[in-house]
Amino acid sequence: MAIDAKAAVEAALFVATRPLTLEELSRVLGIPQEEVHAAINAISEELERAGKPYRLRTKGGGYILELTDEYARLVRPFAPGGDIPEPVLRTLALIAYRGPITQAEVVKIRGDRAYSHIRRLIEMGFVRAKKKGKTKVLEITEEFLDYFGLESPKDFRP
Repeated sequence: MAIDAKAAVEAALFVATRPLTLEELSRVLGIPQEEVHAAINAISEELERAGKPYRLRTKGGGYILELTDEYARLVRPFAPGGDIPEPVLRTLALIAYRGPITQAEVVKIRGDRAYSHIRRLIEMGFVRAKKKGKTKVLEITEEFLDYFGLESPKDFRP
C-alpha cells in the first residue's frame, strides 16, 4: 500500500508540537522533498479554502499547524496551562516583558505571592530560573514562545 504524501505530512504536522522542516518531514516520512513541499502547499490552500479554525504557518524555518487567533482565544481554557489565573499571568507578563529579570525584582514589583507564581510558571515550562548569588535570574522559555505563538521575545518587546 502506497502512502498518501499529503495525508502523511498533514498527520505529522497534526501531532507535532514544534515546527517541522521540509528536510525533516522528507527524511522521517520517506517522501521526496518536492512531494512534501507540494503537500504543504495543498494542505495550506485546503485549510484556507475550507475556513478551518487552524492554519498552516511557517515558523522558525519549519511548518506548524496552529489555531487562528479567534479560535485560540476561545478554546484556551481547554489547552494545557489555559487556566492560568490572572495574577500568575501578570507575573508571567512582567518576566516576559522585562526579562531576564531577577526574582528579587519580580517580588519587589509583584509582592511576596510572586514566589508561588514563579514556581508555577517554572512547573509549566514557561519560565527558566538560573541561580545568581542569593537570587535567581528569570527568563522565558521556548515553550512560552510556542504556547503564545511567538517567534522570539522581540515579538512583544519594544
